[in-house]
Order: sequence, then C-alpha cells, then structure tokens
Amino acid sequence: MLKKLRISNYALIDNVEISFENGMTSITGETGAGKSILLGGLSLVLGSRVDNTKIINKDKKCFVEATFDLKGQNLEVFFSDNDLDFDNQTIIRREVNQSGKSRAFVNDTPVRLDQLSGLTNSLLDIHSQFNNLNILDTNFIFLILDSLSNNTINFNTYSNDFKSLMALEKKIQEKEIQRDTLDSDLDYNNYLLNEFNSIDLDNIDLEDIENKVKEADNVDDIKEALSLINEEFNSEHIGISEKLSNIVRKLNKVSGSSNRINSLADSLSSIIQSLNDMIDDSQSILNDLSNSEEDINKLRGNLDKIYTLQNKHRVSSIDELIKIKENLILVVDGHQDIDQEIKDLKSSKDILLKDLVSRANIIHEKRYSVKNDFEKLLNQNLSELGMNNSEIKIDLSKTESIQKNGFSEGKFLLKSNKGDKYSDLRNIASGGEVSRIMLSIKSILSNYIRLSTIIFDEIDTGISGSVSSKVADLMDQMSKNMQVIVITHTPQVASKGDFHYKVFKKEVENKIITDIKLLEDKERVKEIAEMLSGDKSNKSANELANELLN
Repeated sequence: MLKKLRISNYALIDNVEISFENGMTSITGETGAGKSILLGGLSLVLGSRVDNTKIINKDKKCFVEATFDLKGQNLEVFFSDNDLDFDNQTIIRREVNQSGKSRAFVNDTPVRLDQLSGLTNSLLDIHSQFNNLNILDTNFIFLILDSLSNNTINFNTYSNDFKSLMALEKKIQEKEIQRDTLDSDLDYNNYLLNEFNSIDLDNIDLEDIENKVKEADNVDDIKEALSLINEEFNSEHIGISEKLSNIVRKLNKVSGSSNRINSLADSLSSIIQSLNDMIDDSQSILNDLSNSEEDINKLRGNLDKIYTLQNKHRVSSIDELIKIKENLILVVDGHQDIDQEIKDLKSSKDILLKDLVSRANIIHEKRYSVKNDFEKLLNQNLSELGMNNSEIKIDLSKTESIQKNGFSEGKFLLKSNKGDKYSDLRNIASGGEVSRIMLSIKSILSNYIRLSTIIFDEIDTGISGSVSSKVADLMDQMSKNMQVIVITHTPQVASKGDFHYKVFKKEVENKIITDIKLLEDKERVKEIAEMLSGDKSNKSANELANELLN
C-alpha cells in the first residue's frame, strides 16, 4: 500500500507531500491544475524514463520519494534475490541531478531501473485511458483465467519448466552443431595428433638436442681440437703433463726449506689435477662423438620435427606444443563423448516434455472451466456501464503443440450491437469501450489478485449520469480489497472517496506552483458542488453534493 508521496522540483511542483490510507482516495482539481503532474512524478519512482523538460529549476535536484507498506505482499524473496534490505515500511526514491542523470534507491540502496520496475510492478497499477493496451495482449487473457481458476501457481511452475525445455532444446542444437563441426574436422585433428605422437615431447630437452646437433655439425673440427689436447698433454715424448709433473717433483724436494715453495708446489699440483680432469673430459667427448652416429641422426630428425611443429602452430616452446597436443586429445576424445551427451539431453527433454504436456492439458481445462462464468460477470458489468447492447467473449482454443502459454490460444471478441457478428476486440473497440472493459476486468480480478494499490487516471472522462455512478460503485467495491486512488472530473466518482484531495495552483514569490490539500467535510461539499454546477455556492448543487456524500 502507498503510504506517502513526496515530490520536489518537478514541473510546477515546488515541494508537496501527500499521505495515503487504505480504502479509496479521490483527487480532483480544475483542468491544468497539475493532477497529471502528480502522476508523472509518481511514474518516476516506478521506473519511467526521465523527461528533463519537467525539471524547470535547473539549480537544484529533483526527487520523488514514495513510502510503501509491504505487509502481506510476500516480497522478502525479491529483496533477498536482489541483495536489498527488506523493511515493511520501504522507501523508494528517484533523484534527477542538474545534468539530467537519475539514480534510484530502495531503502537507501542504489538499484537499477529494471530492479525498480520489478519491485513496483507488484505494488502499484496505474490505469488510464491510454494504458489499456495489455487487454489486447494474449498473455493478459491467461492471467485473468488463471487467476479465476486458482491456476496461477501451476502456470508459473509450468512457465519455469517450459523455459528449461527451451534451454534444453537450445543446448541440443548447440551440441549437434558442435558434433557436425567435429565430424568435419576429425580426420584433420587425428592427422595433427599423429604428428605430435611421433615424438616424445614430455621427455625432450630442446636445448640439449640443439647443442648435440651443433656438435655433430662441427664434429671434424671438434675431434681435431680434442685430439690435439690429448697429443700435447700426453705425448710419447715429454708432454705438457709430464713436464709439469717433473717441475712438481723438483719443487717437492725443496718445499721443506720455504713455505712459499711449498705453496707453489701445492698450487701446481692442483693445476695438474684439473688438467688431467680436462683431458679425461675431452677424451670422453671424443669417444661419444666417435660412437654416436646413429643417435645424432635421430636427434637431428627430432629437432626437425620440433621446428616443423613450432612453425605450423606458431609457437616457440616445447610447453606450448604440449598444451596444443593436450587440446587436440580433448577434442578427439570429446568427439567420442558428444553423441552420448546428445542422447542424454534428448532423454531429459523427452521426460520434461511429457510432464509439460500433461500439465498443459490440466491448465487449459481449468482455464476453460471458468471462461463462461467470467464472460457472464464481465458482460453484466458492461451492461451497467452503458454498453447494454455490447457483448464480449473469449475465443479460447487449443494448439497442437505446447507453447509458453501451454496448449491455449485466446483473444477477446466483441459485438457492439445485437445481431452483429463477433469480431476481434482490437479491430473494433473504441478507446472509451476498451477503458470500460478494462475497468470491469480489473474490478473482477480485484477479488482474486492481491495487488497493493491501483490508480485510476481520469478513465471516467466522457461518461455521466448512471454510468458514472456505476463506475464509482465499481471503484468503491474494489477499494474493499485494495487501496484505490482516483484522479477524476466526475462528482459521482469523487464522492465515493474515503479521502478527498484537491489539486490547485497558487502564486508564491511571483511564481505559479501546484499544491494539494486534504479536504475537510465542508470543503468536500463545496468541491463536489462546484464539479456539479460550476458554482460552489449553488444551493441545489450543495444539496446534491451532500446527498452524494451521504
């Protein structure tokens, strides 16, 4: 229920605050006084687009704030899903800064406009002569029939499962496309994988192979250099090693006479040992080169394969090649698994489809079971609303396959005069007729759907007399089940309000602004008398106003 509305710096409104209670509230005022401005301000807090032309004073911020009582609305899940703090007294605020950018808040937490609309759509319904297009929407027909047949929960469950069915079908299509792609690429992927399998990448040291191949490419020069080491150091004549050993022996004979001589002898002995180790290493390398012709050819082949793979796949390391190989294995193995995945998905789809078909039949039957009773109530209301010769019915048929609405297809048919044929409502109904049909539908739905607040914006324009009284009675009856706020020019409707506000213009500091006030009993009589005759002092109009109010 809407408890309070504050509007600041919006169009002709400088700053107004309105409190609302349960029951029916009437809002009246002369044409141009600013009643539509109030509704425009409220629309901002409901998530509508900002019209910057309505922000007249560009020096300060515009804001609209609405307080709602959420008791009994079962909105805790919505707040939890959207990470919002729940409070029975929830404050929704919309701000528009000087540059025209807006922000929205729920209990001081910033929210997106889609979140704002998702919340307010379940709290408040604005009904005007220009807001009746949903009556032409097939989904609205099913909302009516499901509400009257206690079918709403069943249909919501069906709707969620139908979305799951659509998601399954999409996934099956994607998997089938993937399978077709794999089929076309399978031979090529196997060819690539065989290339990788021809070499053991996991046990390859590329740097070592490159060094050994470089050695093999210069093997003659290397052998010559290594042989020279052996010859020079171990010559049959006195070689370098023997010469150094002789020097050490002579130094050792005199080492006892001098620490320096002893140190020199030790250093030279260490050098001789290092030289001997170097000679052994050179001999080992020479032996390896002499005995590894087959291994070098194998290494050279492996190196060519690695370079070829790196060039083909545009990578520069063994690790990158290993990753490509692993991906190829996954792709090739995945081809073997995808048929089973598709089979499992289709099996799940068949089970879900069978269940949906069963539920769609039940939903359609329940809709059909209340159709005649709804048509009877609707036509009874339309007769009292001045559409005596008109008759409306729902053309409800069954489709061959399930859709998002189940098996049902439906549309409103109308005949405006007795003897006429029924025609599609959207093709023949006038704006006034659609407005009265919508009012009648909502009055019926108010007994079944728990909506917090409904606002009627001058939908009684163009009607008078007994029809106005019936419109007023319908709104009054609806206010027993929900909060009803009515913006009206009709005295019969205004008199039904439990509360009555008047919108008016006044001059403040050489500026015309819109204001609103709650009328006391005597003020209500004068306001309704003026609506009846144009003269609030007219005695007979005052008597009639008193009669309407009592």
